Parts: sequence; C-alpha cells; structure tokens
Amino acid sequence: MKAYTLVGLAAVGALALSACTGGGGGGASGESGGEPVIDGTLSYAITRDPGMLFSPLNPSGALGSVTQWAYESLIYFDADGQPQGWLAKSWEQTPTSLHFEVRDDAVCADGTKLTAETIANNFRWIADPANNSTAINLVVPSTAKIENDDSSITITTVEPDPFMITAIGSQAIYCQAALDDPQSVSTASNGTGMFNVTDVVTGDHLTLERRDDYSWAPEGGADSSTPGVPKTVELKIIENESTRANLLLSGELNVATITGPDADRLEGKVDVLNSGMLITGGFLYSQAEGRPTADKNVRIALTKALDLDELMQVSTAGKGERAQRLATVDPQVCQYDAVGPNLPKTDVAGAEKLLDEAGWVKGADGKRSKDGQPLVLEFAWQSKGAEIASAAEMMADQWGAIGVGVNHDGSDYGAFIEKISTPGAASKIDVMWLTANYPVPSALMVYYTGEAPPKGNNFAALNNPKFDELVEKANNSTGAEGCKAWEAAEGEMYASADYVPFAMTSHPTFAQGISEYGIKEFAPSTILVK
Repeated sequence: MKAYTLVGLAAVGALALSACTGGGGGGASGESGGEPVIDGTLSYAITRDPGMLFSPLNPSGALGSVTQWAYESLIYFDADGQPQGWLAKSWEQTPTSLHFEVRDDAVCADGTKLTAETIANNFRWIADPANNSTAINLVVPSTAKIENDDSSITITTVEPDPFMITAIGSQAIYCQAALDDPQSVSTASNGTGMFNVTDVVTGDHLTLERRDDYSWAPEGGADSSTPGVPKTVELKIIENESTRANLLLSGELNVATITGPDADRLEGKVDVLNSGMLITGGFLYSQAEGRPTADKNVRIALTKALDLDELMQVSTAGKGERAQRLATVDPQVCQYDAVGPNLPKTDVAGAEKLLDEAGWVKGADGKRSKDGQPLVLEFAWQSKGAEIASAAEMMADQWGAIGVGVNHDGSDYGAFIEKISTPGAASKIDVMWLTANYPVPSALMVYYTGEAPPKGNNFAALNNPKFDELVEKANNSTGAEGCKAWEAAEGEMYASADYVPFAMTSHPTFAQGISEYGIKEFAPSTILVK
C-alpha cells in the first residue's frame, strides 16, 4: 500500500469530502519515508453516482467530489475561514457587491485561455432564468448585475448579503465551451483544474488524468511538475459503507467517507482526515394553496406528533445529534442553537387537539378527515440508506397513531431532485425530506424563501412574511449583530414549522496512507504519491 500526500484544492461545494488535517502515511513532504511515486494512481471512493457533471444544472453533493479535481474557483478558505486567492488575485466586497481582479495565466482543458469574461459568463449563465439553473439565487441572484473588463469582474446585487463571497467566490468555474454546450461536459470536464475527466461508467467509476501543463497553482500548492503528483485518479462509486470500510482496511482504497456504524471499525486503524458536521435529517412542509400543511397549526400538530429524538437516533444509526441551525459546515461564520428553543416539542395530545381545532377530526375508523377529505400526506424522501428509509417509516407510524395517513414516495437522489424541482411539485407533495449544507445561512435561504421552481428553488412554496422580514434584517447586518439576526430569523421558521431540521451527523473522511502537504486547507485535487 503506497502512501499519498494531500495538497489539493476544492470549492466549498465538496464539503463532505474536503480534506483538512490528518495523517497515516507519514508527515508533510520531506518528513515521511520513501521517495515520491512517479505517475501513480490514487483510489478515492465517492458515495453515489454524481449524475451529469455540470454543477449549475446539478445540485448533487456527490458532484463536488468530481468538480474539486477538474475545476477551480475564485477563492478558497483557510483554516480560520478567511478567503485566499485562487483564480482571483485580489478582491473587494461590500454587502451588495464583489469585485475580483483575476489572474491571466490559467488555461482550460481544451487549450483556450480562461478570461475574465468567461468567469463572468459563469455567473451570467446561472443568473439567467432561461437556463433553469439549480444554483440561481443560491450562488448568484437572478437580479444581479454582472460586469467585466479584461482583468476583472464585478457582481452587484439588489439585496444585501454579508456572506455573498462564500457562494460566489467558491463556485466552480467552467470554460466557455462548457457554458455554450453544457451537454459537452455531462460526462467529461472542461476546466482549469489539474485533472481532466477521461472516462465515466455510470454507477461504477470516473477516471481523471493529470494535465501535464498545469502550472498556475496558488502559492504553496503543487502543480503537475511536483514529484509524486498522481497520473491517474480513480473515483469509485461505492454506496455501501461496509464495503468502503473493508476496502480501506484491505488497502484497496486510499480515501473514503464513512458515517455509520462501520466508522467504529476504522478507529485506531485508519486515520481521519476531517470530520465536519452536516445536516442529515430534516423536512419541509408544503405551503402551496390547497395542501393541508399550508395551515400553520396543522404543521405544528404534525411536528408535535413526532419523537424527533428517536427519529434522529434511527436516521443516524445512533451516531448523530439534534440539529441546532441551518449552517453547520466549516468555516462556520455563526454558531447558535435556533432549533432547540423554537421547534415544537413532542406532545401527542397537543397535536391531536390542534388537528381537531383545525377541523381534521377522527372518524369511526380512527382516521382524520375534513369536509369529506381524508388527511393523507404525500411524503417524498431520498432512498439513501436503510436508516433514512427506517426513519421515514417511523414518521409515518407516528403520524398514523394520531389518525394521519401517509403515502410514501422514496426514490434515489436524481429522481428525488427532479421530483421536488418540477414546477407545481408543492401542489402535489405535502412533506419533502431535504437536507442542504453550506457554511452560511444566507446561501440556504433560496430553499425557504422566494419563488418556487422553475423561477426559484423554494421547493415547498414556503410563505412566511415575518420570516422574510427577519431575513431582510439579517442580510443588512454584519458580524455578531448579523449572527444574532440570523438566529432570530431561523427561530421564526422553526416555530412556524416551515422547515424541521432534526439530525446532524459527523461525516469523517478516512484515509489509508495519507499525510498533509502544502496548503492543508485545500481538499484533494492535487496529491503526492509516496
């Protein structure tokens, strides 16, 4: 088993797999034993098929495991959460604007030069509603003004966002040919990263090959001439955690994320590169006109009927804890518990009383209805692992105990995203299991405010004027005052049971024979084989 040294780069989107610290294969470069292996191969496990490889049309977290190797962004964040230059040389920011001076030496995989105009065009593509980007209003608002000259880009927004640099600065930058024809990179890549996607076998693996012309790494990063940088990277799609753990222990894998009980088997045997917390359990109630969950008291009643502590334990296989806020990913700008004091507490008797008052009463068969309409929830969830399926079944059982029926609609990730992002989905689905992760709460507001698909990503058509007012106040605040304002805004969302986050789980990334090298805050897009 060879040892590898991570010295890579990644956008914030590859959160669950970003490597920060660690080390089983020895120390930093020059400290571990053995000479660098020339033109080696790295074996890296990802948890599911990423789907099409164009991130503005694919919000899959698994895609970040691919883009971090083939694409670069304007900035990265250091261990203190501070932005550092990547494709950008310098920048200036205000609550409503970002100005980047960009480097002129980056070259695309197709041989064309990356220009300031192409970088700006990435954000124009996302902001254009005609493109139906899933990143619209998440990375950049549709109302943003995007300008460029030969050496810089400027993005100005109508509404203030004190954390705008996180979303915009860390967006993977595609080359112009990819923007002109996104299908050209659906199973390939065209970026300025050190590696290029050369082979995709759906459900099995992706292969990336090193670009030997890569010479524009940020200061302290490796380039293609650095001894030991692998020639080939194999991203193996291995959904089963036990299989990933076995392959790590046998030396057939170098890097993998293990979150369930199998992580216990690795402790003391395989090193942990990082272990960030992610929201893994949470759901939206539809507020579309005509749905029973549009009634706030019905949402609160349904939430009171659930034992969220038990659901957390089941959905995380006993490895998690109760969620506290929306943004749990490092670098965390704000830290507070807005969920605990505000989310309705378990109270089955109180739940039944609220439903009675809302007109949903039990019949002789113990099932609830109103004006002849049975109270049956349409529940869409992602079939990722037995734990999620068990938690979904438990939710249905607990709702059933108070006379509420449930129609399950579990599907794999791609089908699930397509289902909830289809225009009018909120008029057909009452409950949507949704877990989105980002370092700052403002970037996540696209899922809880604004327009529903296709113009936005407010999947459940949430409509809470008080929450929107508090979000506006939070967006106009900075520093400690800003975090306090976001805590108040989130508290209103939970008190109204618009969104119910109930579980977060540590996502440790394990490595066999890995040691840090160079800029340790980067994730693995450049790796030295030892």
